[in-house]
Amino acid sequence: MLPQNPHPDSGSPRASGESRGRVLYIEDNQINIMIVSEVLSMKPGLTLESAPDGSTGVSKALETQPDLVLVDMQLPDIDGREVLRRLRADPRGARLRCIALSANAMPEEIDRALREGFDEYWTKPLDVPGVLAS
Repeated sequence: MLPQNPHPDSGSPRASGESRGRVLYIEDNQINIMIVSEVLSMKPGLTLESAPDGSTGVSKALETQPDLVLVDMQLPDIDGREVLRRLRADPRGARLRCIALSANAMPEEIDRALREGFDEYWTKPLDVPGVLAS
């Protein structure tokens, strides 16, 4: 599920409708970042930032507190599960909403990621209508 104006009572730009949510995509493949950027551009008010590897992504997520963190499961330095473990180990990351993204659509991999704490698991190529409906 994509962010939906998470702070309706605040005086922030998000409350006035200028932005509905910030998404951080931890992904090393620029083409995948472009695809997700194009998909999210169909949902007005979402802003996308990216990080090229797991360690940078963890730091950026903890620092910026995005409304949603999309995590590629195969990163150049650490895998997506380790990203999630590091986020959850820090009080600032314990409640971040995290969605795994992977080309691996094997049911056991999806179940494992969800058991380990990911909020959702999206497979690549993305189900664009499904993402937009969330």
